[in-house]
Amino acid sequence: MLRRLSALVTAAAAVATATVASAGGPAAAATPPPTPCATSSVVVRIDGLAFDPASVPAGGTSTATLAATNCTGQSRTISETWVGRFLSGTSTGIPAGCPVIDPLPRSVTFAPYAQVSTAGSYLVLAGCTADRLRLTVTLSQGGVQLASRTADLLIG
Repeated sequence: MLRRLSALVTAAAAVATATVASAGGPAAAATPPPTPCATSSVVVRIDGLAFDPASVPAGGTSTATLAATNCTGQSRTISETWVGRFLSGTSTGIPAGCPVIDPLPRSVTFAPYAQVSTAGSYLVLAGCTADRLRLTVTLSQGGVQLASRTADLLIG
């Protein structure tokens, strides 16, 4: 039953959206983003991962948004894997009343030098006794990890 609930919560609460932002309009040539992209071998850079709101009571919902930039002049299809886990400072394992959240994989295409934002909403069940939801997003391409970022949603 626990796994079935987690699949429903994940499917219902982790709906993704993607927005591509680039300087100039469609007629403008792609220009490289500023450092560190232009001076390193970075393929994709994570610009930020944050929850909005940053804190919710049990029964509340928050949206996590990831912003990342393609540091190359080529289109890239990147695999994102979103992994969330409810945690409590007073217990080990999954806190009482909290579901298991299955990893959420998705494929995102980046235009050359474009910044892409993806988002997922997370519901904290009313009976969940966790004090935080820790979310880690990992970007990879061809099985090679490119970047990873973690953010915490405070519950209370």
